[in-house]
Amino acid sequence: MAELEIVDRENGVLPPPRDPESAFGTKEPARLAPRSITRDLDPPGAEALGLSPEEIVQFREQGYVIKRGLIDPALFQPFLDLWWQQPPVRAAALDPDDRSTWRAPGRFWPAENRWGTPDNWMGRSPWPSVDVERAGAELGERVGRLPHKLTKDVSNDVWRWHGIGHDPAFVDATSAHPNVLYMAELLLGGPIKRPRRNRGIYSIFPRDLDGPASALGPHMDQSMTEMQVVTYLSEIGPQEGGFTIYPTSPQRLYHHSTQAYNWVAGEGAEEAMNAIKREVEPIEFCGRPGDVIFCHGWVVHSAGVHEGERVRLACIQDFNRSRERGHMRWTAAGKNGGGRVHATMDGFFRIPTDTDDDPADGLREVTNQWIMDSNEFVTSRRAPFNDMFAEWNLGAREPRGNVVDEVPWWERYGLPMLPSLNAPRGGGGVPAVSLDSVADYEGDGVWRIRIPR
Repeated sequence: MAELEIVDRENGVLPPPRDPESAFGTKEPARLAPRSITRDLDPPGAEALGLSPEEIVQFREQGYVIKRGLIDPALFQPFLDLWWQQPPVRAAALDPDDRSTWRAPGRFWPAENRWGTPDNWMGRSPWPSVDVERAGAELGERVGRLPHKLTKDVSNDVWRWHGIGHDPAFVDATSAHPNVLYMAELLLGGPIKRPRRNRGIYSIFPRDLDGPASALGPHMDQSMTEMQVVTYLSEIGPQEGGFTIYPTSPQRLYHHSTQAYNWVAGEGAEEAMNAIKREVEPIEFCGRPGDVIFCHGWVVHSAGVHEGERVRLACIQDFNRSRERGHMRWTAAGKNGGGRVHATMDGFFRIPTDTDDDPADGLREVTNQWIMDSNEFVTSRRAPFNDMFAEWNLGAREPRGNVVDEVPWWERYGLPMLPSLNAPRGGGGVPAVSLDSVADYEGDGVWRIRIPR
């Protein structure tokens, strides 16, 4: 198919800027209950390194494949031991020998936390709280992801331990494990970009029995991720929060993007998402530590229904081929009544000139979705392929170790990716930097993002 012409916003081809923290979803509720996928339902080959003919067909038609026992679970033990020492665990007084303490720990978590964040916000101060005056943003402006993100999702308390995702030993035991890289190349084809971080450990806790029943929240990450991978660090049975996907959803959504590599929702995308929620029976990945599910990156997914008694522990990961990439998905805070401004795909911030927010002010907080290993737009704007798997390998050629150890994006941009300074192991992230440190002002509210070479 022909390449998309890269033109400016006025000609209507490039998409409007979006919040890097946003996902693609609709208000249509999930209609169907998930079906549990256990070992007995796997196609032949699930416990072997490689892809059987049945698994190849499953990935092409359904968008996923599960590999059992892909990683030795003994490798996870040091990180599980570390998990029990983390601030959310201590705040809720979780006892490894008493499951009753694992239920609904969110009532003990602080509304605001800055655990594991050293004093380097904008290069000079601690990560701000909601009541702290800031030179680069409005009072109470959001600060992006923290090393420990604590939420209640629908009905279950969730702790996303993002900080462990840039621990080199944790990455080696999960995303960069030789068996995982082998499967990534076998599916995607090389050259594979070697993961340098992942999203960390997502823990879903048993719900409050007096609260609402657990439910799904289907969405698609609308990121530049080509393949999403989830590794289990704990045993997860039916209705214990297992990663839940909508088979065939990538196939249904793919041609509703206007680009092949960057998700850009086009005509019919929202209706396609609604139809997926109405018509597709979701499946719940059940498994043991070391089991791994590989999915197309645009799969519709959700944290699973959790009505059990155990904590679900899973590592969420993003995989891509090594490609030419441009600038990151930055977002800039507003000041003096002005709103937050997101970077455009063509590499600009366009700050309105009709507010009291001085558009030439380069001392404003700029952040990105640092939890992602795939944090930069792919340079190519080509349209989707007729065959969405045209560039995939899907078992056609044996992997040759075609893995590229690219310079990670935070090093390319000279960003203070943590842990550094006084951050503890499992802490850190990327704090805000000033707008003028990543972009040049061109006048009339336009800032051009500098792309390192």
